[in-house]
This record gives sequence, C-alpha cells and structure tokens, in this order.
Amino acid sequence: MQKSALNDHKSSHSHIASCAVVNQSVQMEKQVDKSQLSLERAVKGVRANWVALVLELEEEEAARDCPVAKGLRRQLQKFTFPALTHLLTYVLSVVNRMNLTFQKEDVNISSIQPVVNMTLASLDDLISEPGVAERKFKEASQDGRFCGITLTQPNAQAFSNLRSQYLAEITKSVKKRFPEEHLGIIADLDTVLNASRYPTADSALKTHGLEALERVCAHYGSPRVPANCTMFVM
Repeated sequence: MQKSALNDHKSSHSHIASCAVVNQSVQMEKQVDKSQLSLERAVKGVRANWVALVLELEEEEAARDCPVAKGLRRQLQKFTFPALTHLLTYVLSVVNRMNLTFQKEDVNISSIQPVVNMTLASLDDLISEPGVAERKFKEASQDGRFCGITLTQPNAQAFSNLRSQYLAEITKSVKKRFPEEHLGIIADLDTVLNASRYPTADSALKTHGLEALERVCAHYGSPRVPANCTMFVM
C-alpha cells in the first residue's frame, strides 16, 4: 500500500515536471514568432529541464515499455546532447543579438558594421575558450555523470571536434552574409550620408567624406546611359 502510494507520488511529480516543460514550450511559441528566437528559448528550456525530461522518459519507458520514450531518453543521455545545449545557449544568444538589429523597422546603417564585428569577435572568443555555461557543464560532468544522471558515450574529444566544426561553419555563414568589403562600403555610406557625422567647421566640411565617396563610386560604378536614350547637351 505504502509502495503504491510512493509510486503514485513519484508519478505525480514526474507528470507535473513534464507538464511544466510542455507549458513552457507553449508559452515560448506564443511570445516569439521568430524562428531563431524561438529556437534559442527552446534550447534554454530543454537545458534547464534536462533532468526532468530524462526522468520522465525513464519512467514512461519502465511503466509502459514505450520504445519512443526509450529512444528519446537514450538520445538525451548521450554526452553530446547536454554538451551541445550548453554550447547553443551562448551561440544563439550572440547570433540573435545581431539578428534583432536587422529586424527593426528602421535600421541605422552606422550600427551594421559594429554589430557584425562584435558577433564575429564573440564567436572567435568562443572558439578560443568555452563560455560560462560550457565550463560549468564540463566541471559538473567530469565523472561521466551530470546532475546525478549517467551520460553515455562520454567522448569529450569527439565533441570538441564537432564543436570546432560547428563554430567554424557559423563564423563562415556570418562572413558570407556580410562580406568584409561590403561592410566597408556601408561604413563609407554612413560617413557620406549621416549628417550627425558632418563636421561643424566649413573648412573641414568641404573635404569631409571625399575618400569614402570615391570608394562608394568605385564600388557601384559609373552611371550607364541606356542605348535607346538620347542625351541632350545644353
């Protein structure tokens, strides 16, 4: 009788934890309609509730011999899964900070080059040294267990290789989307068009932005006259 009551109590706690995770996911989807932002919140939710998810799947597997629960539980217990969620927590926050800049209705061109450079610098720092969340996970999983749960396939070197490849691809993707030469032209456009950058002295204003304007003209080329257009010279 007591054993049955204990099992019911454990099942109730497990069910509550499961419902909490599902509810959090639903709330995340309601609050955010951008895929990248939703992904970041989902990853944070899974990372925060990883233990509850594993225990719930473990109980479902034992109680109902559910193959789906067994498969999901095995995937979640692999060393790579929690390690990757701790990495993604930081990477997605860095990339989304940049994405939010371009989701504004009026993007200030003066902010484009700094925010892209800051993103690349943050990714470069992450390549050199793990973030805070990653370091905490590494320290807590030294014995092959994390939060009291045994991790399977604890191959830290394999994950390190995967991590390096992933960060290299993310960096490559950002650079492809924002080529360095284009960022330079955007900065030149800001110099030429942004009135807040104009010097107040007349003497300085006469020469302000001339080099930047030359680079902009060289980049976009000289104006072309259509073949069927007649030019009139007064």
